Amino acid sequence: MPKANVFFPMAVEPYLEQCSFFPSGAVGAAELFSHLNEPLIHKIGRLKSEQYFLRFVNKPLYDFDALVWLGVLSLIGWLAAWFFGGAVVLELAMTISLIAALILFMLASPIRLRIIPSIFAMLFFLGLGIAPIWLFLRPIPNISIAIEYFVFLPIYLLLLLYLLVMTLKFIVERIFPEGPGLIMDMLSQATEKIAKEAYLQYQQILEKHEQPVYYGRVLREVDEEENEWTILQYHFFYAFNDWRLAANGMNHHEGDWEMVAVYLKNHQPYALLLSQHGAGNIEAWETVIKAVDKEGKETTHPVIYAALGSHANYSKPEVIRSPSMYTPGRLQRFLFWFDGLVHYLFLLFNPNEKARQIALKELRAKHVEVLAEDAFISLKDEADHYVVSLPLEIASGDGFRVGFQGDILKESVLKSSSYLKRVMSDRQVYRPQSKEWKRILLNPEPDWVQYKGLWGVKSWLNDESGPPGPKWDRIKKNQVDVNQRIRWSKPLSWLAELEKLEH
Repeated sequence: MPKANVFFPMAVEPYLEQCSFFPSGAVGAAELFSHLNEPLIHKIGRLKSEQYFLRFVNKPLYDFDALVWLGVLSLIGWLAAWFFGGAVVLELAMTISLIAALILFMLASPIRLRIIPSIFAMLFFLGLGIAPIWLFLRPIPNISIAIEYFVFLPIYLLLLLYLLVMTLKFIVERIFPEGPGLIMDMLSQATEKIAKEAYLQYQQILEKHEQPVYYGRVLREVDEEENEWTILQYHFFYAFNDWRLAANGMNHHEGDWEMVAVYLKNHQPYALLLSQHGAGNIEAWETVIKAVDKEGKETTHPVIYAALGSHANYSKPEVIRSPSMYTPGRLQRFLFWFDGLVHYLFLLFNPNEKARQIALKELRAKHVEVLAEDAFISLKDEADHYVVSLPLEIASGDGFRVGFQGDILKESVLKSSSYLKRVMSDRQVYRPQSKEWKRILLNPEPDWVQYKGLWGVKSWLNDESGPPGPKWDRIKKNQVDVNQRIRWSKPLSWLAELEKLEH
């Protein structure tokens, strides 16, 4: 994993101990009444509906809930102000409520606390530059028209041009870069602050549960040609997906399920399959990167590269912009376009960045076959927000390693710091105290596997909602019931699908 990853595969039980449980529909609410006094770890597996979600960070005053409470209290205050003080007191009460809402909105997440004051500063500079125009729309007493228009006006226009250029520079450097993240943060129930709180809760869990965990599942199938298949599935659960905060990615959400499967055909390793943002990917066993032991010999342990923040798994070290395995919604596609436009504007108005791009092209032209990531570091300015642009998938393999340790110097890795600003690559990290896996078998299935709801808080956007569990697909529009994931119930069909896409 990259160095700055702060969430690692964990056990389900301690996560559920921290969670609150909520229905997300009428059927779920009605069904919940018959299971009110049961422990959550058992209850979630006995509920038939998918209309539920878990909430890992139980700090409702951080976001939407707090605004709802403020709205209710403000309405009561407005009625009291109108009844006892009339229109003037009502206006004062409404002004106070709006200011309180803005403060609460900013405090709900650090990205808002950074960008909202920046927007006010931009408006102040614009007002400062444009406001004096009214002086030149009428004669100034005791000053001749010639002096006014040939001395004062040119000086003012120069100052106005300077202020407008500085405002534009301020917008491009301070506001545009965080604009897409701010939009997603406003629509999310897993904001930047929630992500940091999730990390603190996860850190407390790690102090008691020191080992990273995978959930193993073994299946045996026979295909139409009488080939015997053994499928070894490895399911990984993470407390939080902080892709946006960690690596300029596109989403945040509580809970994250990933899966890797080794397929054996007639008792011989055949392929490695990876869940990778849901659609999946396949790697033939011959080309899978295997761990190298201390003597330099290749082992049978495949090396899996977990991406920074998103935890999507890859069979080799990769850094990808707009991952092919990730299918964004309309809002995300708009933000991709917006991000590209901002990147273009930044190149247009920032000579230093343009110079770096020219230098990088010259380096590539001279050293195409030997250019390493280190060459990019010397061209990177910490104040430059556009060394990376969203979304970025970083599965570099230069971080904390779980399982067979091998010899990392003889295996493929990239440097995640080559693609990240220092504030990202130097994030505070509390890793599991053990590098050995704790193995828990899903044969037979524990109760929580049957849970069809979401493993995190439900948001207004699907990408910002918690995922369904390892067994179930996310319910689609107009769908009556939840389907099992094809990789869970029909592993050979999943293999056939990925092989068809590969060819």
